[in-house]
Amino acid sequence: MSCTRTTTSYRSERGFVLIASLLMLVILSLLAISMYHNVAIQENVASNTKEKGRAFQLAQSTLQYAEYSLLNNSSTSSGLPAAVACPSGTALTKYAICNNAADITTPSTANAAMTISNGMTYSGIQGVQISSTGGASTFYSNPVYQLRYLGPAPGGVGQIYQVTALGYGATANAVAAVQSTYELSSGVKNLGGL
Repeated sequence: MSCTRTTTSYRSERGFVLIASLLMLVILSLLAISMYHNVAIQENVASNTKEKGRAFQLAQSTLQYAEYSLLNNSSTSSGLPAAVACPSGTALTKYAICNNAADITTPSTANAAMTISNGMTYSGIQGVQISSTGGASTFYSNPVYQLRYLGPAPGGVGQIYQVTALGYGATANAVAAVQSTYELSSGVKNLGGL
């Protein structure tokens, strides 16, 4: 009887484990870098959403103030506010209702703020800290609003006004614009009730 012995050579397989483990390490590193990148993007999105929400709240508050001022500032004998031609590109320093549309200007440089060039600044909000350099709980700029006369209401009973407001978050890039249409009439109007 003859016994044959088989021998396996391990010399040709020595580098395979090293190459396979290095390849796994590279794949895991790429996965970790990708996950870190996604987390950073999600943090930026969350921060931008927060600032946009703060800007919207400030714009909404300014819109309500502008509607209140429209309701309580009658300057004509009929009790309805009168409209004037507002200069384009010039910020208003006193209360006015414009005949012309709000000039919402987009910034020409990257860090400039969007604004209403012929609007009025609303600076009477308590607790709003303004800082163009940013910071915790600050706003980039005071909110701006404009009142515009659109014409008589259908039926000729009242007047229609458009109210536009801009609010800012902590940076010039976090801007919210809100707009409403408001009808004022002098006297009592029967809406068909009892």
